Amino acid sequence: MLKIDPSSYVPIYEQIKKEIKLKIALGILEVNEPLPSIREMSSELLLNPNTIARAYRELEREGFIYTKKGIGCFVSGRSSSLIKRERTKILGGVFKEAIDIAKKYQLKSHEIKKLFEKSLAEKEKSDSQGEGK
Repeated sequence: MLKIDPSSYVPIYEQIKKEIKLKIALGILEVNEPLPSIREMSSELLLNPNTIARAYRELEREGFIYTKKGIGCFVSGRSSSLIKRERTKILGGVFKEAIDIAKKYQLKSHEIKKLFEKSLAEKEKSDSQGEGK
């Protein structure tokens, strides 16, 4: 299920695109995997089918999905380089958001870097301990 916020200033078709790109980037949707039909998704999300169709058209134009007439839409195999760019873009947004929050707490740049490095080191340590089990 996609997360859509009808009260957001971001158009709904853009939210759908972002959610699908995120699922592709995270590997939740794999190459050649079918997407829900326009009708299925519109009834699931209680949205106009034209909104879903617009999102799918733009995703296809951008190379993330392809359409087989009469069958449906599928995750594109060409999207691997697009996915890498999208991951970088998504993570950049996450980092910017975290920095904004840190700045609200009046942390200095060097403190943010230290905190990031500490968090990264802790994560790497816990990951390596998990592999050793």
